Amino acid sequence: MVYERIKQQMMDTLPFVRLLGIRIDSIGAGTSEVSLPDDPKLHNHLGTQHAGALFTLAETASGAAMAGGFADMIVDLRPVAKESRIQYQKLAKGATRASGRVPGDLDALKAQLKAEGKIAFPVEVDVFDAQGTLAAQVQVDWYLSPRR
Repeated sequence: MVYERIKQQMMDTLPFVRLLGIRIDSIGAGTSEVSLPDDPKLHNHLGTQHAGALFTLAETASGAAMAGGFADMIVDLRPVAKESRIQYQKLAKGATRASGRVPGDLDALKAQLKAEGKIAFPVEVDVFDAQGTLAAQVQVDWYLSPRR
């Protein structure tokens, strides 16, 4: 299936993601589920998940959701994370997971991409800790253009 190929490609080409132990659990049409283990090497001075690790988890989830949304054409595109914003809500205790989603109408975004040759759009991500507490909300703005 195309989502499995995208998942494998991302894991093969993102060494920093592998270094942190991030796992892409699932990719769908504009959605993703990504997880980060509870590892003391990823903790901050409070013994909870480090903000940088949480951000990388969320950015990975955004990229997976973006790629899933454009799965039928992603091999011909050059995706670039253009901007991001993160709002930390609570300390993230234990293993964490991130749910990414492309809001809005994917068909309309694809039509805009076809008409204009490029597109920028947000991907929203919620990060939860092991107890299911919302730890952070993230928005990553992606820019897609033809592969060079």
